[in-house]
Amino acid sequence: MTPDRHVAERVARLLRAVIGQDGPTGAAANDPAANDPAAWVAVAQEHRIVPLLHAAARTDGVAERAVTEQVRGLQLEVASAAVRIEHTALPVFERLEAASVPYAVLKGLATAHLDHADPSWRQFGDVDLLVAPTHLRRVRELLEADGWRQGYALPDRHERFTHAVTFHAASLVELDVHQRVGHRALGWLVPTEALLRDRMPFELAGRTVWALGELDRTIHACIHSVSSRGEYRRLSSVADVLLLSYLHEDRAAEVVERAGAWRVRSLVEAGVRDAWTAAQLPLPDGWADAFRTPPVRRSWLVDRAYLGERRRPITEELAHLRHLPGTRDRASYVWGLLAPGAEYRAAQGRRGVRAQLRYLWGRLRSR
Repeated sequence: MTPDRHVAERVARLLRAVIGQDGPTGAAANDPAANDPAAWVAVAQEHRIVPLLHAAARTDGVAERAVTEQVRGLQLEVASAAVRIEHTALPVFERLEAASVPYAVLKGLATAHLDHADPSWRQFGDVDLLVAPTHLRRVRELLEADGWRQGYALPDRHERFTHAVTFHAASLVELDVHQRVGHRALGWLVPTEALLRDRMPFELAGRTVWALGELDRTIHACIHSVSSRGEYRRLSSVADVLLLSYLHEDRAAEVVERAGAWRVRSLVEAGVRDAWTAAQLPLPDGWADAFRTPPVRRSWLVDRAYLGERRRPITEELAHLRHLPGTRDRASYVWGLLAPGAEYRAAQGRRGVRAQLRYLWGRLRSR
């Protein structure tokens, strides 16, 4: 068994823990290299799935041997961090409710409480909130009044084009306020207002908190997993897709239909297929049947930008420009890239048009 096979098998067995299913073990049972506890711990730490290694020990003999006192200590750190993050986030939720600003918690925190058998099984390091673009300025004012500060400068005229703005508090917790659920074109295709209209409640520390609905959590998980590449794609995102597609197999056709109406069905299909392949399990019948229906609408630029083996930055930008609402928005977006403003240039350490053009050229050529 090659090192790559070792990694793939560890990944598969950790992912299967999230849905409590057994699967193939290949040659690992008799391979000391594949059973190296330190390697299991390394995968879990790198991909922010320490809780899955901890949980896998209940059903997987190799994982059980890997769960040393070190892993138990790491799991305690993960749980402590989650409590600290939630404690910091609760006043934000209450402030938004008091100001009548609809919101939905995204990703880790919401998935932990709504989808996992135990919230401690989902590791997360920040808070992600979705608000309507029309409320972003108001949310900024509320956060800044409570001591939150924006984490980085944006190019001039680009706040309405960015999918999220990051804020930091004295507690060192990071809060990402999203006005769209995806980068560039993906955020324009999936309507924020529709997501907020269909949100659902859950309980956190005795208070009502809001998250995306079941269908939309599944769609968002797929978009996030597929559009994240390289160092930005973690197994925690793949595990979210696996878990949500497992839980909502009976609603697969609804998910596909909704994603198709927004022209992101191809990303949902890729996300679900990739997750079950990574877990070394067959695609469930419900999803296989849903994927057999022919797509009605799609964006070939988005498909080309996000479904390949490597990043295509130029195509991502072209898809973004294609899906911006109008000519004036496209001109404003491009001008913001060429002349991003003094604050942004100072923060990035670039001075002058030539330096900015060199940066843009490098960004477009990056992989």
